[in-house]
Parts: sequence; structure tokens; C-alpha cells
Amino acid sequence: MTETLRINRKDLTSREIVRELDAGNRVIVEVEVLGRSLNMALRRQAETYYCDTPMKLLTFETEEEMRACLERYRLASAAGDEPETELSAS
Repeated sequence: MTETLRINRKDLTSREIVRELDAGNRVIVEVEVLGRSLNMALRRQAETYYCDTPMKLLTFETEEEMRACLERYRLASAAGDEPETELSAS
């Protein structure tokens, strides 16, 4: 069953958002633009990612394109977006 996750802008990284979409969930990101609160709906159907903005519906075929959208619109936080590496105790 599809769950809807409501978050504020930059609550999650782009990887965390894409992980939710890949799990079949929808993500609604609340953003403030010129003093108004707007919602951007993110979802994935079949092999296509969707970003429904108040102005238009954007579609992306790959995870990389979707992550670029999240970063372009500054919907995702930058923290933790670097590739995960393990630290060695040397």
C-alpha cells in the first residue's frame, strides 16, 4: 500500500527521498515561496519519477535525473549526500 510522507524542505537528503520513492511511497515536500506555502508532490510509477510542482509536472527516467531535480529545487538537504565510506582505524 502506498504511504504518503509529508516533509519540509531539506528534511531528507536526495538519496533518502529517492529511497522512499523506490519503495513505492509518495513524498510531499512543503516549500515556502514568496511567503506562501506550496506543496511539491514526488512519486514513482513504473520506471518514471514524477515531480509535480505548482507550475508543471516534471518527469525523469533515471534516479540521477530525479536527484538533480531535488537538488536544483533545493528540496533535499546536502548533508549526508556524499558517497558513504567507512573510516579505517589506522
